[in-house]
Formats: sequence, C-alpha cells, structure tokens
Amino acid sequence: MSASRPGLLFIVNSLEVGGAEKQVVTLLNHLDTGNFRLHLAYLKRGDRLLPQLDTSRLDALTCCHVIRGVEPRAIRQLATLIQAHSIDAIVCTNTYSMMYGYLARARVRPKPKLATVFHTTLLRSYKEKAQMLLYQRLFRRSDLLIYVSENQRDHWRDWGLRAAADAVVHNGIDVDYFSAARTPRHEELRERLGLAADDYVIGICSGLRPEKAHGDLLRALAGLRGRGITAKALLIGDGPERAHIESLAKELGLEGHVIITGLQNDVRPYIACCDVMTLVSHTETFSLAALESMALAKPLVMSDIGGASEQVVHGQTGLLFEPRDVAALTEQLATLNSATLRARMGAAAERRVHELFTLRTMITGFTSQMSRLLGGPALTSGSLAPS
Repeated sequence: MSASRPGLLFIVNSLEVGGAEKQVVTLLNHLDTGNFRLHLAYLKRGDRLLPQLDTSRLDALTCCHVIRGVEPRAIRQLATLIQAHSIDAIVCTNTYSMMYGYLARARVRPKPKLATVFHTTLLRSYKEKAQMLLYQRLFRRSDLLIYVSENQRDHWRDWGLRAAADAVVHNGIDVDYFSAARTPRHEELRERLGLAADDYVIGICSGLRPEKAHGDLLRALAGLRGRGITAKALLIGDGPERAHIESLAKELGLEGHVIITGLQNDVRPYIACCDVMTLVSHTETFSLAALESMALAKPLVMSDIGGASEQVVHGQTGLLFEPRDVAALTEQLATLNSATLRARMGAAAERRVHELFTLRTMITGFTSQMSRLLGGPALTSGSLAPS
C-alpha cells in the first residue's frame, strides 16, 4: 500500500466483546482505505471479536500479549511498529491504551499525532478516580480527544478534562443489518423459548456484568407480575453475573419467567421476540445495544445516564428513568404494556436511528476528525465496505 496515505495505528485493550472494542472493529472494517493505511494493535490476548475483523484491510495486526500494568517489551513492540509503518496518528481506545500509545510515541521520531477515543462517563471506584488523576495529564498531551456523547463531553469538561482539541462522534450502527423490515417478529423462536403469544416480553441485550444491573429489571418484573401483568424477561447475553441473576430470579419467585439466552452471534431474532427493550445500567456512555434495539423498532426503557437522553426522546421513542429507581422502571414498563403505544414509540425510535446514528454518519464524522488531526484536506468517507 502507498505510504502517501496517512497511516493510522489503532490501539485497543483487547478484542474481547464490548462496546468500545466493537466500535474499533467497525471503524477498521469501514474506513476508506483510499484515505488511510490501517493498522491495529491489541494489548491483551482476548480476541473473540477477531473473526468479525476484516484483516485483509489492515497493513499490520499485532497482539502485544500484555499481562498487566506497563510492560516495557510491549512499548518497544509498539514503537517498532510505529517506526516501521510510518504511522502518522495513533488512535487509542480509552485510558489504558492511551498510556501505551503515549509511551510508545515518546520512543520514535518524528512523533505521530495522538488521539484518544473515550467511552467512559462515570468512574465506579476510588481506584479509577485515583488513576484518572494520572490519565488526566496524558489527555492534556493528546492532540485530539473524541467523545461518543455530548453529555459525556459536558461531564468531563466540567471535571476539567482537556486535550489540545476535542470533538463528539456518536456511535453508529449498520441500519441495513439492524432492519425492522428484514427482522420480523419470530413467533417460532418465541415458542421455543417458552414465551406465550400473549406474554409481555421485556428484553435486555447486554453482558451479564454488575454495572448492567440486571437485578433492577428482575425486581421490576416481580412488581409487574404482582400487578397481574403476564410479563417475562428475556436476557440476551451471558457473563460473570449469570449465577447471581439466576439465584435472584429464584428468590423473587420468577422461575420460568426469566430466560437467559447465552451469547448469540446474531441478536436480531431475539430482540424481535421482545415487545419492549430495556437498558437499566448504573453506568453507560452511548450504548450500541440501545441503537440496535431502536433500529429494530423497539421502544426502549433506559436509565438516564451518559448519552441516554441523546438516544431516547422521553415519551416519543421510549422512556427514561433515574438509575437504580426500580419503582420508576416498573411504572414505565407498565405504561408500555400497550401494543398501540409500543408500535408508535418503536416506529419513532427506528426513525431517530436512521436520522442520527447510522454507520455512515459515524464513519463520516471519524474521517473528518482524522483529517482535522492530520492537518490535511477534507476527506470523504467514500463507499462503505460491506458488513
């Protein structure tokens, strides 16, 4: 490939399943290689997303095999890659990758630009808050800080986070793939899952991790059933909290009313089985799962955190509630036990994604920011590569 095109090196913690990691794979699969030479380094060995990556588009793909902390060997490996491939800009995903990108850049001349795509809003522990005091200094040394939400940028600006420049590029999804018209309600799958035709099916599509707060949804489900609403929950995903969630379902008397699908390569048929989708997280920034549900014409009940209010227009495309407020969550789910209301909100949700949060919009925004970073002429996103 010609060295006349700017070289971008993406650095990500791993290729394990997660929203930030998924965004990197999507960018690498769809950025115009007529504009950029693309390279990827992932620090840790996890690579479950690797089969989804079109490696033929990359000039280099490297795993640094980092175990923990700061490993000088991995920094040298990244510096060698930067020098050998004439990298013009390092694009880091979140703070740990930013640290490696910063340290590797310090070893080479000329220094490439340093950009960080930041996916975090709330810090969950004292350790994370203490680490941010260090990372804040590295952000100041970054040439560009890309947020994925306007609310997120406002939050961190108030916190005093600064880089040489910042911008917002919202996450976007492939609306041709996540298409309500192409993903009809799956009656046969509902039946296989043990869901009756008249069940009110409430879905959630996320990893079973503590911050996703599946217990709040189970408590709301118990409240709905206590009112005589034949509600069931479909949990699309898997994770370390599965045993705890199963135990809580039993404790709440919800055995047979909570179904966990495990990890699914294609979540669309499972979302199509649901009447309403939820995200009840205690921390979130700009959820891809929310956009995917909305694109499939599902009204969304979502905790009002991070960029949720940019995704969901309360009362039009779904409903928002304060995180941890199980009573409010229960009331809003009861409100959506109306097929007419769900149909209206679901159609509005689908339109909103098509207008604002498409893959093309994200790629165009990212391309524009890379052009700005490199000080070159305006670039177009070109034709998107097929999914």
